[in-house]
Amino acid sequence: MKSELISIIVLVYNTEKYITRCINSIINQTYQNLEIIAINDGSTDKSSNKLKRLALKDKRIRVIERENRGRYLSRLEGYRESKGKYILYIDGDDWINRHTVQKMYEVIKDTKVDVVRCQDQKFENDNLITPKSTINRNVLMDVEHLEPQFFDLLYKTNYCNTICKQLMKKSVMKNISKVEENLNYCEDLACNLEIYKKMKSILFMPDELYIHNLNNSYKTNKSSQREVVKEIKDTIYTYYSLFSSITDFDMKNKSEYKKFAAMKFNEKLMILISKLAKTHIPRRKFNIVLKNVTSDKRVMEIYKTLDGEDLGIIFNDMKDIKKKVIKKSGLLINKEFNKLYNYNKFFHPFRKVVEN
Repeated sequence: MKSELISIIVLVYNTEKYITRCINSIINQTYQNLEIIAINDGSTDKSSNKLKRLALKDKRIRVIERENRGRYLSRLEGYRESKGKYILYIDGDDWINRHTVQKMYEVIKDTKVDVVRCQDQKFENDNLITPKSTINRNVLMDVEHLEPQFFDLLYKTNYCNTICKQLMKKSVMKNISKVEENLNYCEDLACNLEIYKKMKSILFMPDELYIHNLNNSYKTNKSSQREVVKEIKDTIYTYYSLFSSITDFDMKNKSEYKKFAAMKFNEKLMILISKLAKTHIPRRKFNIVLKNVTSDKRVMEIYKTLDGEDLGIIFNDMKDIKKKVIKKSGLLINKEFNKLYNYNKFFHPFRKVVEN
């Protein structure tokens, strides 16, 4: 099998603790015809120095230094700078199995698919954790047979939200430039939607070839009010794109998948609203954010797909909301939790709007 150039694009932001492990895992791949493009997105630690030292040892490494502009623009710049026929993204905190590229390349060449997606392991507290997976063999889906398995993964779960773990033909990625360039959150899903609309086939591998470090330096445990408000705006943009993408696919149950996309958006929005409350945002400002969300035409269009029973489950059962909030956001302070009742109050009149 002729060896073709594969571009490995590494996103780097304050990953001095992990970047050497990440780059070494790429250098030591059994598949060697690689170009390694490291995008240093304005790191303030010693990541840049470590990258430069690594580049001196391996001529395949190219380091691009830039001011901090966010993950999406880093992904896009890496794509535009790449020369390989295939592209694989890796975050600077993470690393890959020694045989990752070889195995994924062999599959993509043998099956002639556009995208190959492997499984991952999680790294936390010095332990590797293998998530449960229903995929125990190679599963190939072409554009005429994506329903229901692929659409179930895309619209009902978060399985396809990340762009890492995918070896892709560069030719199916050209539309990622259509994504809103100011996007700082949910950028992977936004890019994947453009890729999935362009691809003719995708294959899911059972092999756990990518190691995801749960200590993600792009995200912190504490976020400012401005950051959370930005995350809410980006989530509305991306999940409206997810909701709207249903019309771009040939599927039978469009209305059902729109409903699932709406419920998926609501869960994400609910978590972010609770996260915003946790920042001790003043009640007046909190109410303004809620008002802006509920008056957004995209949000209204998404929620119109949910019937009264669905909305009742979502907005009336505050006990269920409280459980999810405590579990997913760590919101334990009663004073801040009370703000969520405003979330419910705002969405009660909003519910009437979408039902009429």
